[in-house]
This record gives sequence, structure tokens and C-alpha cells, in this order.
Amino acid sequence: MSGLLHKTLIGSSFIGITVLAGSPAMAGSLTNISLTGQALFYEQVGSSTVRTDNPDLAVLLQGDINNPGGHIELSGTDRHSGAANFRSATTLSGTLNGEAISVSSLTQADWLTSYGGYNTFAQKWLTEAWDVPGFSSFIGQKVPALAGIDHISSLNSSQWSGVVLGFVTLAAFQNDGASRFSDPNVNYVRLENNGDVAVGLAGHLNHSTGLNMSEVVRVDYGGQTHFLYQMGQALESGLVNDQGQGADGVSHTGLYHLTIPGNRPGEPIPEPSTVLGLLSIAGLGLMKRRQS
Repeated sequence: MSGLLHKTLIGSSFIGITVLAGSPAMAGSLTNISLTGQALFYEQVGSSTVRTDNPDLAVLLQGDINNPGGHIELSGTDRHSGAANFRSATTLSGTLNGEAISVSSLTQADWLTSYGGYNTFAQKWLTEAWDVPGFSSFIGQKVPALAGIDHISSLNSSQWSGVVLGFVTLAAFQNDGASRFSDPNVNYVRLENNGDVAVGLAGHLNHSTGLNMSEVVRVDYGGQTHFLYQMGQALESGLVNDQGQGADGVSHTGLYHLTIPGNRPGEPIPEPSTVLGLLSIAGLGLMKRRQS
């Protein structure tokens, strides 16, 4: 290979990469917002979150990781700590970067669907939650079959069936178990600069149970269903529910910033022929410059 051709190919490769990477995705918030189902609404007033019966959904959801703002508790109720309706989801729908997106509370059917290589989403979630400090004793009080075992991963398939039944189906009648983690408080739904879809969930920095974990939110986007959640300590939100109806002085102090990684939907990935075309054009330009 001649020195000129070698230099041309190297130079054109860098030019091609610059062209492809030179247009980063821009952050954007949810638009065309609609809501179906039971929900509670909290607006930000100073450093407080305050219940409101006249919500502006766009305003409530305009926050981000640095300023979470108000939020919507999907399937929220002040009658108990579980989802208001564990058989029918509350769904927040809208458009993100020109693509339809829906963000929902979880139902009994969601917990029982296969997900992430597990027979049920409940099995996946319970396996991960088991290692959260204090969770094994907490869940052992709700599901007797789990009391006293060393680790949940030791269960056989028959035992798993009974555990899932207890956690999802039987506990649903008590508005506890899986239902307790199924009414997410959504601060924001947005497209980040890197192309990630981000969903913020309000939570606790120090929950009364001693558990550090988020609730679960279902996101349907780009033809895929995602169950988003986090095991571990929340970020500090800078807010607290200490004013207005139902204020307890401890809620909403935490923020869980959950993401779906990936390329920005609606922004096509260049075909190989397009990339080669860019390289060819750049190479010809360099050769012509060298000849002149």
C-alpha cells in the first residue's frame, strides 16, 4: 500500500467518525401528556411537596435529576400503602422524541409475567431484593414460606411457585406484598443528552421499614416493555412532604434516577454504505488536495 493511500484512509476514517459523532442527542421532556386511572398529585412549593387536586401534568413532570419538582403517584391512594388498583394499571402516556411512551403502575399480571430470563418478574425482583439489608426479615413476615431460609436462590421450582403466589396473589388482598411496590411516584420522564430515557421516582432517604429500595415502574417504549427499579440508597431530593393534606414530614426525601440506555429512537443509525460514502468523499478530497 502506498504511503499516500495509507495516509488517506487514516485521515478519512477520522473525518467519518467526526461526522457521525458530531450531532449529539438533545434532552427533551414528555409532551402530549395524558393520564388514565387513579392517581395522587403533588406539586413543589419551595422545598415541600404538597397534594393538589388541580394538577398541571406538564408542570408536575418538568423536573430532572438536579431538581425533581412535583410528581404523580400512579395508582396512588391514601387508604393504604399499596396500589389503589392492583388489577388495572394507572398509565401516563405521551410522546418522547417523536415516539409514543407509556409509564404505568404495576398490576398483578405484570408481576406474574416472564421477564429477564426468569419465569416471573416477581422471581427476578425477589432474588435481587433478598440482598437488600433487612429485606429477608421484612418479607418473611409477609410470606411465611420465606421465613427462616438462608437465601431465596436455594428454592426449587415448586417452592418458587408458592412464594410467588404468596407475594403477588395472596398479599394483594391485604394491599401489601407486591402491591406495596407497585404505585410509583413519577417525578419526570425525559430523554437525556446521551440518548437514555430517564424516569425519576420519588422515594425515601430513610424509610420506616429500614429498607432502601425504589418502587417499580413499567415503561413501554420503542416496542419493548421495561420494569425499572433500584435496590439501594436513593439520591437526596431536597424535598419533603411536610405541608398540606396527608403530609407526614418524611416522604419524598429521596430520588431514584432510573434509565433505559440506548440510542435515541427516531434518529436512524447510518447504513454501512453511508459510512463508506463519507469515507470515500473524504478520501477523494485529501487525494485531490495532495495532487494539487
